[in-house]
Amino acid sequence: MGKSFILVGGFPKPIGGVTTFVRRLAASDKRIDEVVDIYFDKDKEIPLNYLGRYKRLNNKLFGFLYLFFRMVVWRNKYIHFNFSNMNSLVFFLFFPKLSTKWILMFHHGALETCIPPYILRYLLRRFDYIYCMNNQQFNAYRMHGIVTSKLVKASSYIKPTICSPDIKFQQEIDSYFSSKPTFIASGYPTLIYNFDWCVRFIKDRKEYQLALFIYGEGSEKIRFEEQLKQYENIRVYWDQREDNFNYALMNSFYYIRPNARDSFGIAVADAVNFNVKVLASDVC
Repeated sequence: MGKSFILVGGFPKPIGGVTTFVRRLAASDKRIDEVVDIYFDKDKEIPLNYLGRYKRLNNKLFGFLYLFFRMVVWRNKYIHFNFSNMNSLVFFLFFPKLSTKWILMFHHGALETCIPPYILRYLLRRFDYIYCMNNQQFNAYRMHGIVTSKLVKASSYIKPTICSPDIKFQQEIDSYFSSKPTFIASGYPTLIYNFDWCVRFIKDRKEYQLALFIYGEGSEKIRFEEQLKQYENIRVYWDQREDNFNYALMNSFYYIRPNARDSFGIAVADAVNFNVKVLASDVC
């Protein structure tokens, strides 16, 4: 009998590196027995071709208790934990580890945490395999004393499945994109995505236009909502489904990603696969 996997992460929403990876992996790998969703949004996009068990957690306390007791029950499983923040590791001070293998993957390029170094080393050593998305992560784990035999250099990129946008959204994009060559940028409303640079780049180039796909909450959300209304050649799309974004992306003129910090950059890889030109900062 082959290996079976439990994915701990989540399905969109929210859309991000973790949820996009988990959604695509669950849709493409038949070895996934269960997905445990640690994101509390109720509006979820479960892949139609995923046939395994799905458990959405409602809050942190219930989530901790569910995972704790499932750790006792699971046998001969590979549990693949997907996080964006190293502070999530604090729960592993309490989780029992019996007859399972633990896999860890962080989907954010910078490994930062407030966990004391000696506790962090102990927590990281509990995992059987740690996937590294880049050399920066690999070197950080080595600095924490993790042996190279546990470190696996791996990509978080999985090609998207067939694109099925909402009909109304597709019609709107077709109409908007047909008027001028359209640049696309995407991310969360925080400073690291440098949306101000995107706006400055486009606003005075009247022969072009910009479609901004912005997700979730962030320090700059209110300012963006007010500021971006004044530009005729800039349009904002909030919290769109992955299929909607991918439809816009594959029909765009350029994808721009001037991030100050990034992990893998799934949208960049998708753009390349869609034969869309990319203008990006070198921080992945």
